[in-house]
Amino acid sequence: MALLGLDSALGATLDPVGVVLALVAGVFWAGYVLTSARVGQLVPGAGGLAMTLVVATLVVAPLGAPRAIGAFGDSALLGLALVVALLSSVAPYTLELSARHRLPAPVFSILLSLEPAFAALFGWILLNQDSGVLRNLAIVLVIIASAGVTLTGARRKAPAMSVEAAGTRRDDA
Repeated sequence: MALLGLDSALGATLDPVGVVLALVAGVFWAGYVLTSARVGQLVPGAGGLAMTLVVATLVVAPLGAPRAIGAFGDSALLGLALVVALLSSVAPYTLELSARHRLPAPVFSILLSLEPAFAALFGWILLNQDSGVLRNLAIVLVIIASAGVTLTGARRKAPAMSVEAAGTRRDDA
């Protein structure tokens, strides 16, 4: 992660407000990961996701409501806002919830660490954003770290099995 700051420092100065906002976003991301896992355990299917989207809407609506009221008078703008909502929240979170239920935790964790790589790729394709060598290296290192922690953590948690126990299990199957 330090490489991202170093890359920014080489080209420009870091905005302290931006750094604070990035740290706040990181705290909220960690909260999202922890609470979504808990909601997924407590509420079957997509019911938990539906409720979290409603709660999130109620929390942030007062911040944007004064400026958003004009969108209700413009049907094209309202339609575009609904498409953005579907593509940026409903569809990705529904797919993520489905993957979380179907995939083993280590696989899901590694796939989640690929998100910055896809963000950089689509930023390059759609917005012509150059991510630079250091940023790309930082993204690769985050993915490698995620895979390493996930794979070695899974090995550490698995109980060691003796040869006799392995033979007994094979006979039971």
